[in-house]
Amino acid sequence: MNRLFPAFPSPSVKPEPAGCSTPQLLVMILSLLSLILPSLALSREPDPLVFYVAANGSDSWSGKLSAPNSLKSDGPFATLQHAHDVARRNLSAGLHPAVRIREGIYRFDSTLLMDAKDSGTHDRPVIWSAFENESVRIVGGIAIGGFQPVRDARILGRLTPEARGSVLVTDLRGQGITDFGVPPVRLNLFFKGSRMPVARYPNHGWLTIAAVPLVEGHILNPGDPKVMKDGLPSGRHSGMFKYDGDRPTAWADQRDIWMHGYWVWDWRDEYQKVERIDTASHTVYPQPPHHHYGYQKGQRYYFLNVLEELDSPGEWMLDTEKGLLYFWPPSAIGPGDVTVSMMRKPIVLLDGASHIRIEGLVFECSRASAIKIRGGSDNMIAGCTIRNIDSDTSVIIDGGRRNGIRSCDIHDVGGTGVRVVGGDRTTLTSAGNYAINNHIYRYGGILQSFNGGIFMQGVGDTISHNRIHDAPFSAIQYYGNDHLIEYNELYDLAHESGDVGGINTGGDYSEMGTIIRYNYIHDIHGIGEGGCRGIYLDLPGSNTTIFGNIVANVDIGVFFNSGRDNIVENNVFYNCHPSVGIYIWPFPLYFHPGGAWKIFEKLHDIRYTEPPYSTHYPLLPHYLDSVGLGMPYGHRVIHNVSTGGTWLDLSERMNLSQVQVENNVVGDSMVLVFTKHWTPDYDPYHIGYSSMHTREDTSIVRELALRGNILADPGFADPLRGDFRMGSGSPVWKTGFRRIPVEKIGLVVDEFRLSISR
Repeated sequence: MNRLFPAFPSPSVKPEPAGCSTPQLLVMILSLLSLILPSLALSREPDPLVFYVAANGSDSWSGKLSAPNSLKSDGPFATLQHAHDVARRNLSAGLHPAVRIREGIYRFDSTLLMDAKDSGTHDRPVIWSAFENESVRIVGGIAIGGFQPVRDARILGRLTPEARGSVLVTDLRGQGITDFGVPPVRLNLFFKGSRMPVARYPNHGWLTIAAVPLVEGHILNPGDPKVMKDGLPSGRHSGMFKYDGDRPTAWADQRDIWMHGYWVWDWRDEYQKVERIDTASHTVYPQPPHHHYGYQKGQRYYFLNVLEELDSPGEWMLDTEKGLLYFWPPSAIGPGDVTVSMMRKPIVLLDGASHIRIEGLVFECSRASAIKIRGGSDNMIAGCTIRNIDSDTSVIIDGGRRNGIRSCDIHDVGGTGVRVVGGDRTTLTSAGNYAINNHIYRYGGILQSFNGGIFMQGVGDTISHNRIHDAPFSAIQYYGNDHLIEYNELYDLAHESGDVGGINTGGDYSEMGTIIRYNYIHDIHGIGEGGCRGIYLDLPGSNTTIFGNIVANVDIGVFFNSGRDNIVENNVFYNCHPSVGIYIWPFPLYFHPGGAWKIFEKLHDIRYTEPPYSTHYPLLPHYLDSVGLGMPYGHRVIHNVSTGGTWLDLSERMNLSQVQVENNVVGDSMVLVFTKHWTPDYDPYHIGYSSMHTREDTSIVRELALRGNILADPGFADPLRGDFRMGSGSPVWKTGFRRIPVEKIGLVVDEFRLSISR
């Protein structure tokens, strides 16, 4: 039975009371019911007062579903804002309003704000919902028209011959649109509900930086000396870089050209405006401020918003100086087919409100979040669709208690799907906020790095039963304490990034106590440096329980960058290289005062040697002891199953006495690898190995066997098809391995999600 819908306990069978026969007992019960039921009926709360909204309604009407026979001009309201005002008046009078919205498009240019005065109660939440599953679209953009063939000879001369007869132009300023924004958060164009690509070069894929010239006395960024590339600190630059080829020679106007790139690291992208391009020397000068990490030869980028590159159906380009938008429509344009995103504040904001539910609505086409919940308690977004939102986060749950999003579809959005924040890290008080049973895919379309399907921060929040896939970066980014991440299916990630995790955290010793269990993480391969780790506890993620997960066909299964006291137990690993990697961060100064990540200061800020931290995490007060400072001590890798790849990867300064590796079943041919410890003149993403040990290495096999590990094939039913069942004869059952409830993983059917399809 799914944990979202627990079975009711079976009633226990009790003997009949002594001295009372069954007929007598029935008479007594019926007599009592005859007295109780009428009083219950009298005390029953009245049904909610329902108000209706329809696209063809009027705010001068009563808000009824339809006009009574005696009235010719009455019916639903026209706007959600008016329905809100009426609902609030009824709440203040002690009534229980609800709002039902009929099918249609409702365009917003300002936020629908609900606060404490709009709250319901535990027994009577205020519900805003679509009427009988009709399609209700809440739109934060404007439909535009006025498209005409391009007649300006100068513009036609800049277009390709194929584009000249297809590209149309419209005057946005003539339609009252003057707020264009700048990448990455700017006006975007949607055609028949789909985001259209900005004209770019190349149309697909990336260019690479040919060289980064350095001008003596004009070094704008000295670079990162920890990692040397091409003999220099990575990212060092003088405000320019070189490109290959002659394509920019054809670009007549450079004023609105932008670039998007992974300028130094494959885990950090950023948009940069072009200040100028010197086509004679093949040099690009990005407009300050420059990328924080600088620029590096060989790194990826592309140009966008280039009129001459408007060469394919669907592409568009914006001339911000003249307010003209050029568009090559994929098909004929009908009324309302072209929309541009406009709103820069949340479409709906619940600010200090409680017990409000938003159900079954579609939110789309905005530069800001679709919905934000700030504070309050027991609010829920359920069964909604959120799409074509351009902001860094589409749905925000910021604080409060027991606020969440459930059974929603979030797709084709510019940044993170859902942000869940809540709880008090000073007192370690849980919030109980959540993201449950959501399908999140094709996110991070504009802002890629550090924009996952779900971001979670705080204390005691839950991410459960979500399906997250098809994205450029990670699925789940989390920070804080005592979270629960369970029953999620994560796959097809890291399209454009490396050194990234399916589930990812790091940066603070004190952020611990999270449980990651029963997740299925599969078929993920990062394209950049470092690949993708299924579960990645970056420096210095600690004291986390990783239990009962299935990690298959992922570059690296579980990876710890130093950290301490993590538990990897009862997991299944298939075709990971390695299944478990434990790494020593080679810069001890990070753990001392003034270190780059402020690890020392963060611990002292939360008074880590005093309650509640010292009592809740009794090992934490010793993390800054001089003995073993920064070393990955205390990790336990027990009762796991691994085959099809490499089992264990340790830094070369480690050995099997420093990590508990017991009672695992290992079918991998490569059972233990020691990674070479890299130094400041060594590239961490192209590291070598000090030693590699296969199953033929009798000394290593003996050491593993002494710890209860069994080197044998676990006997998966059909791992190539994702079937990791093991029969009764599998050696795994001898080690204490427990069955993983795979039938509970992923999306479930509930009252808000009536069916599941891939």
